[in-house]
Amino acid sequence: MKSPRPAASIGRPGRGARGYTLLEIALVVAIIVLLVGAAVPLSSGFIREQRLRDAVRELLVLAKTARTEAMTTGRASEVVFGKRGFSLRRPGEEEPSESVKLARGMSYQLFPFSADKPMRPDGQRWIFQPTGLCEPLSVRIMENEAWIEVRFDPLTAGIEDESYSIP
Repeated sequence: MKSPRPAASIGRPGRGARGYTLLEIALVVAIIVLLVGAAVPLSSGFIREQRLRDAVRELLVLAKTARTEAMTTGRASEVVFGKRGFSLRRPGEEEPSESVKLARGMSYQLFPFSADKPMRPDGQRWIFQPTGLCEPLSVRIMENEAWIEVRFDPLTAGIEDESYSIP
């Protein structure tokens, strides 16, 4: 009579169920931590750049709207620069109708065509004529050490040139 075959032992390779050792699990966890640690600084720069670009985009929308309103109505319209943001004043209105407030921690400077140094915004007006022309202007939007500077085309109110530093 044959004796029954013994059950597969855990320590023998190639037989029965096998698990992962503590060393293998620790190695995989260490690799995941390194990958996540490397991705966080990259994503924070990307997020900062997106916030700066969003502010530039909002200013561009106001500029294009002001230009269109001026050409449509035959009366000058303007973008007004305040300490915490910018707003659109349509022709015939006393108060701005649309406003954009910059995110917390952001600031900006104006570089008018004739100025020799940047200006802090404090009620300056960017005027759009009924012909569609506007004053030449560059704007630098900053957050900590990161910034984006755009120069607007006086013929189209579109972005003519852009420079940036996003550390």
